[in-house]
Amino acid sequence: MAADVSALPEDECTLFNALPTDGSSVSNPSLRQYLHWNRNRYFLARDGLVDKGLVTRGRGRGGVVRRSQPETTAAGHVVAVVVEGGTPDTETLEAAFTNEPALYEPMRAVIERDWAQEHRQDLLAVEITAFGGSRPTGIWSRPDITTVEVRTFEYVPGKHLDVNTFEIKSPNTVNVQAVYEALAHRRAATRSYVLFYIPPDQAAALKQDVEDVAAAARMHGIGVVTAGDPYNYDTWEELEEADRTVPDPEKLNDFIGEQLTEQTRILISRRLR
Repeated sequence: MAADVSALPEDECTLFNALPTDGSSVSNPSLRQYLHWNRNRYFLARDGLVDKGLVTRGRGRGGVVRRSQPETTAAGHVVAVVVEGGTPDTETLEAAFTNEPALYEPMRAVIERDWAQEHRQDLLAVEITAFGGSRPTGIWSRPDITTVEVRTFEYVPGKHLDVNTFEIKSPNTVNVQAVYEALAHRRAATRSYVLFYIPPDQAAALKQDVEDVAAAARMHGIGVVTAGDPYNYDTWEELEEADRTVPDPEKLNDFIGEQLTEQTRILISRRLR
């Protein structure tokens, strides 16, 4: 049965009708390009459809969406097709990102803006925690990037603190050790990810290594993300979704006290009151 979209707001109706009727997935960048909408307009309409149960989010480059209930006898035509974004200048990118620290700031900015919007996160802070100044920590205990969110739910009482960590890796360090580093972070985090920079011209050569890492990550509930361009979320792909865990409160408290800035600690305290 076709969904009744007659009562939807105009933008939600337009976006819904742009999706393939057979339930095929389409990337967010493709739909934005097709509709000629800016990010805020697009995600406002997309989130409205998700909340109404008409559209389902999925993993894919730049994030993907599809109709929740495909029309098995669809007579309509598909108006939106998956079109990848422009190819990055790989020589320039690879020259700039010869070491991991160079990746931190562009990836932090994308996580704060695009990753958060795609994952519907209202982030309180996104910090580069790789350096940590003189704060003492053990081996593998300091993630490269950390996000903080305080969530509330309509039917679940209280406020819920989410601390997610990202272990950033350059192309020459694509191996399963990254999974165990992320696993060490998760002792005091809600979700932990490995985020690899994989230049397009190295993707084929690194394919098996990435698959091996994804398989190991799947066993431990660690998320795996690849980025063809650290600056461009349309080239990011979430290969494995991170499992949500509830860390020991004492370990989480110590992590916040040792790893995050005073400004973020104050924000957390205020939001949890």
